[in-house]
Amino acid sequence: MEIVEDPSEVKSAYARQYEDLAREIAKLVPNRSGVLAEIGCGKGQLTIPLAKLLPQHQFNVVDTFSGAYAGTLSQLTKALSRAMLKSRVKVHVADYLDWLWGEFSDKYAGVISSEFLPEIDSYELSMFLSECYRVLRHGGLTIHSFLSPTPRNPRQRLLIEADTNPIWTKTPPKEWFSPRPDQVVSTLERAEFRNIRVKRIKSNLIIRARAAEHLFESWHVKSSFWKKHRTRIVREGLEIPDWMIISGRKA
Repeated sequence: MEIVEDPSEVKSAYARQYEDLAREIAKLVPNRSGVLAEIGCGKGQLTIPLAKLLPQHQFNVVDTFSGAYAGTLSQLTKALSRAMLKSRVKVHVADYLDWLWGEFSDKYAGVISSEFLPEIDSYELSMFLSECYRVLRHGGLTIHSFLSPTPRNPRQRLLIEADTNPIWTKTPPKEWFSPRPDQVVSTLERAEFRNIRVKRIKSNLIIRARAAEHLFESWHVKSSFWKKHRTRIVREGLEIPDWMIISGRKA
């Protein structure tokens, strides 16, 4: 279990979470070369560690880089340059569905996302996974990671409350903190994916004291939440929920 109290350590602690995710996702991707699409790439939290682990693949990454994520494009560009990945990672500034609709069928070895499914609703989820199926070549994989919506303890429950309740968050989700894993599985099945796998990984990350306040600021949680729960958060902390990784293959 990792406990973070210093605000300056939050970024590196979260980066380690994505490095762990990248290792798990890389295990699912076939070794042969191909092009992977990443939807909702943000500032490259998953893109960069995954591209390093999969040197034989090219990446097309997509994001609007707008709204709550304005400014992330420049962060992504700088990070790709530092990692010397600009030749293998092509960045597209676009709405995800508009971009997918413009792509040829049977093109990609994989379509992946991390923490993107929480940004859409159940109607969009169905359209999105159907488009993932269309653009994948036969045998291709779609892989999606997100935080579990089901808390295992009060620390996780408190974090989910802060990030979803409109009383506390400036950016309430459309429908959910994250979709239920069984809902993602059933939607993948309706889209005709096969060999569907579900993996749960404990984050083992507790953030407390001033580091928790820093996390709230980055997640656009109102300061009133910190004020209300400060004593509890300083003492017990918040725990990042378990990570879910769900994948399916195009037959």
